[in-house]
Amino acid sequence: RHSAELEIESELGAGTTMRVIFPTAWLRDAQQPASCVRAPRRLRILLVDDDPLLLKSLQDVLESDGHSVLAVDAGQRGIDEFFAARKRAEGFEAVITDLGMPNVDGRTVAAAVKTAAPDTPVVLLTGWGQRMRGAH
Repeated sequence: RHSAELEIESELGAGTTMRVIFPTAWLRDAQQPASCVRAPRRLRILLVDDDPLLLKSLQDVLESDGHSVLAVDAGQRGIDEFFAARKRAEGFEAVITDLGMPNVDGRTVAAAVKTAAPDTPVVLLTGWGQRMRGAH
């Protein structure tokens, strides 16, 4: 019905990766008014990750989609930048943070953001995968 594809890669002892790929939807009726198709909303995003390669990669992808991104390399810097931006009335519309960072981790960043601005979406990323499953 959706013309989606499912890719599954599995390796004994290493785990399974599943991808669901949906094709781009095209307007079925060319007579639909242009007002029915909204352009994606451009967001001001705070990106926090201690891995410089991942930080740069995510920033590049988000900026190529038209978002304004401030990328910082540590949890405390992320918290400081979030509050400094709020003080200047230039708050962030979303925060993306790595979960596992030294000193101030992503949970702490998320808690600080949610305490100050409960409506701000926070996305926690992790490369820990299987290690997280055993911890919870």
